[in-house]
Amino acid sequence: MTKGRRYDLVAFDMDGVLVDYRSCWTWVHHHFKVDNEKALDLFIRGEIDDMEFMRRDIALWKERNPCLCRRDLDSILEPLPITEGIAETVSRLRDRGMRTVIVSGGIDIVAERIARHYGFDDYLANGVACDDQGLVTGEGVLRVELKNKRAALESFLGKYGVPRERAVSIGDSFIDVSMFEASGMSIAYNPSDEVARERATHVVESSSLTAILPLLIDGAD
Repeated sequence: MTKGRRYDLVAFDMDGVLVDYRSCWTWVHHHFKVDNEKALDLFIRGEIDDMEFMRRDIALWKERNPCLCRRDLDSILEPLPITEGIAETVSRLRDRGMRTVIVSGGIDIVAERIARHYGFDDYLANGVACDDQGLVTGEGVLRVELKNKRAALESFLGKYGVPRERAVSIGDSFIDVSMFEASGMSIAYNPSDEVARERATHVVESSSLTAILPLLIDGAD
């Protein structure tokens, strides 16, 4: 085993961890000045599933712009604030032989951009379906179940042949707890609720993602 390496794969939630904002879906809601609290409440109570939740979110946007297209979403999401320290964190983890992946219920446009720019090995995120002309259809693309992020993480563990005890998950909310449970170590990064704080192995509160490094790398500054 490479000196200073304790784990083989580190999975990052995106919204609230890599993105310095609670949700990229909410970012689009705010752009259009709409509110999805009713659908959110129904989802949390289990009265609608992930697909219907996304469908209702997208419908709010299309009410404001019936001709909404992927290019519009790219433009709306471009200014999302990104957490400090991602580049150094990913670089140092990969230097120690660890794979880095994104597991997010957020929008794939943002996940793909972050993964490509900062050198993540892989990502899974949800999306907004578009037709051949790029127009938003009104349907979502489900890859990560919000109440079962564990399944998405386990797909990466299987893909890369990593045992659970050699994986780390990093998240900020109760949605990430199922991912915590499938990891050898979990980190609540700037947790937004007490569930994440209490269920994680460690809690890190910092404006820079590099603050997680001492937990992952022996001798990290």
